[in-house]
Amino acid sequence: MKFFILLLFSISGIIISDLNTIFIGIIVLAFAIVLLIKKYGVDKRFVVICTFIFILFLIVGLVDLKTFQEAENFTGIVIKRSEGYYIVFDGFERIYVKSDDLNIGLFDIIKINGNYSEISFSSIESEFDFKKYLEYQGISRQIYQNSYTHVLKLNINCSIFKNKIIDSLSSEKSKIIVNTILLDNIQYGSSLESALSSNSILYLFSLSGMYLNFFSYKLTNILRNYFKDWIALLISFSILAPILFLNIDSFITKRMIVAFLVNLICLKIRYFDSLGKRSIVYLLLLINKYNVYQYGFIMPLIISTFMSFSKLLFKRKKWYIKRFGSLLLMFLVVLPFTIEFNNSFNILTMVLSYILMPFIRILLVLMYPLILCLKVPFLEDILNFSYDILLGINIRFLDVNIPPMNQFLICIYYLILVFLLYGLEINFKKIYKVGIAVYFSFIFLYSLPIKNTFTSSISFINVGQGDATLIRVKNKTILVDTGGSLYKDIATESLIPYLKKQRIYKLDAVFITHYDMDHYYALESLKTNFNVIKIYDYNNFYESILDIYNFNTRFNEIVDENSRSLVLGFSLGGKKIMLMGDAPIEIEKSIIDSYENIDCDILKVGHHGSKTSTSIELLEALSPEDAIISCGVNNMYGHPNKEVIDRLNEFDINIRRTDLEGTIEYIF
Repeated sequence: MKFFILLLFSISGIIISDLNTIFIGIIVLAFAIVLLIKKYGVDKRFVVICTFIFILFLIVGLVDLKTFQEAENFTGIVIKRSEGYYIVFDGFERIYVKSDDLNIGLFDIIKINGNYSEISFSSIESEFDFKKYLEYQGISRQIYQNSYTHVLKLNINCSIFKNKIIDSLSSEKSKIIVNTILLDNIQYGSSLESALSSNSILYLFSLSGMYLNFFSYKLTNILRNYFKDWIALLISFSILAPILFLNIDSFITKRMIVAFLVNLICLKIRYFDSLGKRSIVYLLLLINKYNVYQYGFIMPLIISTFMSFSKLLFKRKKWYIKRFGSLLLMFLVVLPFTIEFNNSFNILTMVLSYILMPFIRILLVLMYPLILCLKVPFLEDILNFSYDILLGINIRFLDVNIPPMNQFLICIYYLILVFLLYGLEINFKKIYKVGIAVYFSFIFLYSLPIKNTFTSSISFINVGQGDATLIRVKNKTILVDTGGSLYKDIATESLIPYLKKQRIYKLDAVFITHYDMDHYYALESLKTNFNVIKIYDYNNFYESILDIYNFNTRFNEIVDENSRSLVLGFSLGGKKIMLMGDAPIEIEKSIIDSYENIDCDILKVGHHGSKTSTSIELLEALSPEDAIISCGVNNMYGHPNKEVIDRLNEFDINIRRTDLEGTIEYIF
């Protein structure tokens, strides 16, 4: 127990150093103090030790080391090797290097010639934030590599072994299953990934300590019947070692190796209980302070903490009640993380987890011989069948769309859960009845689309180089254009997650202004994966019953797509808004000539800020307060054009850009 409290103090010391997570740090610290007083009373010596640990880790958390080396001669060890990049560490700083060179392997020591720069990666709305991912590993700079030389080459390249395993399979379905479960290499954008993500069960299929710890525990217990404890532990770890080797640079592998060493040592000491050993493991992992930001660190810590303090809940219960109760508790504990990953939660996820977890364990056992290059009869048939079953699962009809909780709400959530579980554990009816009422009230109120009932809004969604504008009039929703890309599915990666964050369950209408790829290409995927009621374009716009007007009356006269583009005007919250699509200056002049008293407050600039649109005459006629430019970071077209920016500045118009701000939202 004392180790656990020291762990909480050290974690709070690191987290509280980061002002972005100060609320969580305070809660962890408060929790540690309460446990300290409850368990030991006021033990002055232990208080001094905890205070020292807290201050030490607080200082460690504040320290941000930079390398002393010059960029032209940076020497370090490769600590992570992934497709398209590697991470080099010199003992002080971790540096990102973009490279496809397969000659560089894990744990090689290399000398790099290049130049430093701050890391900078563009991302669209709701897309995986690679910059934040690197920052959470303590990486803030990169080197643009000119050349390198090997100081030491070990030829450790796990990707070679992974490729051999994949090449031994003949069907694409089985390859995806093996990549996802065994090799912890989720194929983002694949049909399986989309199905698992949409059902909020993708996390079940990542190779995690949840499965490896289970196998290690079961194997060790079986082997203890025939060998001494330390031999049984060694054998079970050796059996898991090939899987760990294939994922050698993952956090899960580091945690498993540290846990193995701690358990091996504790077999001789025989002083620490399971909670104490777990605490030592996490304290050792905190040698690298950035581990505290890894989901593989924080999620098992939170889950194991709640499970450890709730053993009495399932004592003397039947096995299936223990099993289902544990899954229910796990579901409640990880709910904030589930919402963060999926922008929704689904009560059926718990039931599905109950069914799928044993299924995944069986698949892992069946796939194990592949590591040893052994053939298993009918394995591919089983994997193909499993793929089809997983692809056919659909529980989305019970999804509750909900935005991720902020840190303050996360702290409130866990405080309520602790209060509820404490009441259940001591069997104090008044406490747990109040706890249950407060918990469900919290979830219910947070899930309600209250804002959507009383407000209207317009969102210029950051879809990179393209257009997508969401108009919400209370609970009626309209999307103007969908964006589009050849390299990613804008619908599933950006639009649908954003709609879920906004607690939106259907689109009453989708308007396609014209058929350039960056305006409509995500439409098919959007229709497949979301509830779209009606679609309009320039051919059937006259059927629209919505209070939106098309100012481009010449769309039938011209063949050019940009010139046919819908130019939509409407009022929202007392503001006049104009969406120009990709209409060129020729169409702008036609609109000015056709409408005498046309004006707007918010102008969505035409053609992403190209100089072929947004004429001085249009700006004089409209006199907008704000101009929105939807374009991608460092796009190949050079949008927005400097001439357009100069024109907008000349009229003293406030310029807002999705490539600089991300998604831009106005709430009325």
